[in-house]
Amino acid sequence: MTHTPKLAKLVCRQAGVSVIELLIAIAVSLFLLAGLVSVFATSNQTYLELGRASQQIENGRLAMQMLTDDIAHAGFFGRFSAGLPAASAPLLPCEASNMVNLRNDAALPVYGYNAPGSVPAALTCLAANNFVPGTDILVIRRADSTMAAGNAASIPAGALTNGNIYLQANADSTALPVIALGSGTSATDQTTFSLKNRDGTSYAPVRKYHVHIYFISPCSIPAGGGSVCTGAADDNGAPIPTLKRIELTSNGVMSIVPLVEGIENFQVDYGVDADGQGVPDGAYIVAPATATDWSNVVAVRVNLLARNLETSAGYTDTKTYDMGAAGSVTPGGAFKRHVYNSVIRVVNVGSRRES
Repeated sequence: MTHTPKLAKLVCRQAGVSVIELLIAIAVSLFLLAGLVSVFATSNQTYLELGRASQQIENGRLAMQMLTDDIAHAGFFGRFSAGLPAASAPLLPCEASNMVNLRNDAALPVYGYNAPGSVPAALTCLAANNFVPGTDILVIRRADSTMAAGNAASIPAGALTNGNIYLQANADSTALPVIALGSGTSATDQTTFSLKNRDGTSYAPVRKYHVHIYFISPCSIPAGGGSVCTGAADDNGAPIPTLKRIELTSNGVMSIVPLVEGIENFQVDYGVDADGQGVPDGAYIVAPATATDWSNVVAVRVNLLARNLETSAGYTDTKTYDMGAAGSVTPGGAFKRHVYNSVIRVVNVGSRRES
């Protein structure tokens, strides 16, 4: 009998992963991806917050340094050290063309307006839309620390810029400083700035004269250009409060110069020396009462409130900030803030009184 062998069955096994295994792998991958995204988002948010904080700190320090330097030099009129006679009343801080008025105002090297609700009438060079109500305005008057001409037998042609306002003073306490326009012409300038040094031959130093008016503006860059803030469209739709300064420039022009962004409050306290000792007599006050008291300001305490330029997501500012003698403020909102305070001596006023 013939035996026919059975054919061996071929068994084929499927290689790869099952659907269940694939779903598990996808779930694990999504979990890991979510974790990575969360870490990246947190790191990015931290990086942005650190950047905002660093910028705010730099802005606050820069604003304080600029104010400190200017206030410390207030009342510097070169070699004249006797002090100008106090005016009976402050004149126009925006004065730029009347040289007599400019010299009379120099008797008040530090002057201010305490948190006005609107632009004071005397400040004709400050537009209403450029001012944040309730913040202080500070006026500083001084001569430049760099000599433009003098200490020589002549004032060279071109040493003084035509149209710029200059101050000339010598060591003679009976000879009041000269404040006048430069011409750039040697003969004319020597006639205008005729004060001599003690040798009777060389001309006393001539320095550029400065008037600086500090204030808080509701924007940094007005929409459409120009120098006057317009509203919500400023700064690309996110207005940034900015410390600005109005400067006395050539030919009787008062120009606005943006200084530091993110400064939203500015309060100034004054130390008055009525007894002539060179130091404040008592507590700092928000504003002296009379022109004589203003001429006796020997120290200034500056209080600046700086904020981040951008809001912080999920943050609400519930802090109260001490702004000196003016009291405290609680601005709220989603901006992070910091207060900067500094006491600055008005050296050129206080040092003359020291015994």
